Amino acid sequence: MNGYFFDMDGTLYNNRFHEVSEKTFKMLNELQSQGHFVALSTSRCQSELKNLPSCMRSFQFDCMISDGGALILDKHKEILEMNCIPKETMRSIDQFCKERNLEYRYSTRGGNYFGTPYSSFAHNIYFELYLNSPVYKPYKEDEVLNVLLFCQGETKEALRPLIKNLGYVEYPDCFELRANQVDKATAVKKIIDAHAFETTYCFGDGTNDIDMLKLADVGVAMGNACDALKEVSDVVIGRVDEDGIYNFLMGK
Repeated sequence: MNGYFFDMDGTLYNNRFHEVSEKTFKMLNELQSQGHFVALSTSRCQSELKNLPSCMRSFQFDCMISDGGALILDKHKEILEMNCIPKETMRSIDQFCKERNLEYRYSTRGGNYFGTPYSSFAHNIYFELYLNSPVYKPYKEDEVLNVLLFCQGETKEALRPLIKNLGYVEYPDCFELRANQVDKATAVKKIIDAHAFETTYCFGDGTNDIDMLKLADVGVAMGNACDALKEVSDVVIGRVDEDGIYNFLMGK
């Protein structure tokens, strides 16, 4: 039995056309029918997964890693592991954002919210991903799995001391924050350690997939992946809009 771990956006899912191709979906089912382990590893939270095409909402992954590695669910969506950002740190993040009028979104096991009032900038980011914008719900001691904090320039530098003990991925316009030593790769490793996979394949397209691909026996970067991911991958395949996954696995 092999283990196959797939990122969602830009890997299985084509954001531009809001679709998972028929061939890609067919391949996921084929892998499972052959007795392989098929897992999802995404930075989306559980609420954001509900906005995917119906085929993805109904597909039963053998394991689902969400919130950038903070939440691991089994095939029945029972919790295998959940790692939350410390509440003291969340209170500091919330205060930091309120003092500077920054927008941030936080996810919990059951929801996805803006902790501060949001602008058209944040709304448009979600619109471009075909996601419903989270509602505004001030933070009140929730168990938080993942935070997207929108900031740039000097504000980023002011934030760094506050998040030094968290796991994070930095993007041009935001930070994605998680608990310390929590990311996609650490979550994938826990699943690998619990199974005896003959070969482990990890597929991705973004900088938050780098460590996950390094961990795999075969790290697979999509043709539309960022250059940094392609550099650490074992193989670069076709783009998400070219049925890259299907063509690669059919040719193995």
